[in-house]
Amino acid sequence: MPEAVTTAADLPANLRSLFDKAAASIKMQNSAYAVQLLLPVVKEVPSFLEGRRTLRSAAAMAASGTKKKLLDTSSLTVMKIKSKAEKDPAGALGELEDLLSTDPFNAAANTLLFEVANAAGMPETAGFGLEMVIKGKPEDVKTMHKLAEFYLAQDDPEKAITIFNNIVKVAPTDGEARKGLTNANARSSMKKQKWGEGEGGNFRDLIRNKDKAKQMEDMNRIGATREQLEEQLSHLAEEYAANQNDVNVSRRIGELYERLEDYPNALSYLSWALQLSNGDSSIETKVHKLQDKMDEMAIAKLQAEIDADPNHAETETRIEQLKAHEAARSEKLVVSARERVERNPTDPQLRFELGTHLYNAGHATEAIPELQRAKNNPSIRTKAMLTLARCYEAKSMFDIADRQLVEAASELQVMDATKKDILFTRGVILEKMGRKPDALECFKQIYEIDYGYRDVAHRVENSY
Repeated sequence: MPEAVTTAADLPANLRSLFDKAAASIKMQNSAYAVQLLLPVVKEVPSFLEGRRTLRSAAAMAASGTKKKLLDTSSLTVMKIKSKAEKDPAGALGELEDLLSTDPFNAAANTLLFEVANAAGMPETAGFGLEMVIKGKPEDVKTMHKLAEFYLAQDDPEKAITIFNNIVKVAPTDGEARKGLTNANARSSMKKQKWGEGEGGNFRDLIRNKDKAKQMEDMNRIGATREQLEEQLSHLAEEYAANQNDVNVSRRIGELYERLEDYPNALSYLSWALQLSNGDSSIETKVHKLQDKMDEMAIAKLQAEIDADPNHAETETRIEQLKAHEAARSEKLVVSARERVERNPTDPQLRFELGTHLYNAGHATEAIPELQRAKNNPSIRTKAMLTLARCYEAKSMFDIADRQLVEAASELQVMDATKKDILFTRGVILEKMGRKPDALECFKQIYEIDYGYRDVAHRVENSY
């Protein structure tokens, strides 16, 4: 049964006034005041999901950049709320909002929000709780699986598809996610074409045309041959001709062209799917990646021409074209990343991507505040600090860059690719500061683990 969600228009006049003032405060960058205004509104009207989302967004902005308390007692608070949830779910929701207003990504509190809201018949609010857990921990595959299965149980396969796709991006070898994606796609098709009306059983029983079932399976099979993919395209072309406004058909055609490495056609169909979907974030991400892929291929082609014949009469022209292509690509990535941040300002991963693209485009000063906000998220903290250090290096602020790298290295116990990059970057910066013995020590730490990493062997061995 769907949740009876209260809209802003349904609020009593006094609460609507508070909500409007909070929205205005957020636009004025006064997020802390917005939290104060929104908290009583959401507590009084728990079904006001838009208010809850806005409150969480404001809380995330207000918490950005603040240091965590040395003594974290939130787990005890969550336990106390959980103990009273069965007797007083409405009261438990209110107490959870008190906690989440200062710690919006608290995994335990958001998970309890999911449990309490689900038990209270508030599935949309429940799903939002797990969404916030994932925003705080973008690589939390376990929670993603839980949310995807929840959406399937709520007969919302489209949302499940988005979550399963995100799992596959984070964990490409996750077989359960791929199975779930196939099932969710099938259920989505069933729902749209009403194959299951008045009948029981699983989706195979509901599909009368067994060839159709096979086509669906082939289309979602990662190991499909080129012939199978082309066969799917021919079947989908008939569906597209019958109805060019079916977003799922356009999306599937685009994805098949992408797997066939026909990127112009893939971009064409996915761009149309994006327009039909009114801005579906998963399709938008695919479109941006394809656009960047085509830019990357154009750059690689020019570079190959330059490398193949450096003395060609047009080499100088090609070099200038290459520089222009690279600059244009960097600026495109900045624009698309900025648009995504504007739509979802509390997402630290998007902040990190924007900061990285700004740095790569030569805008180190603009990148710094984005990366400072992104580094508060544990899952991307060290990578954000590394890029921050590079921004400071670009501004010749070597001492601040070094402090970032020292802190980042201290938080990584394993000599993985990120730590090697951090140590190497620090070594280069220390050399610029004239601290050659300290720089050499950084290179030696890598040398002892990975002899072939960049030119550390040359740097270390030449020091003796």
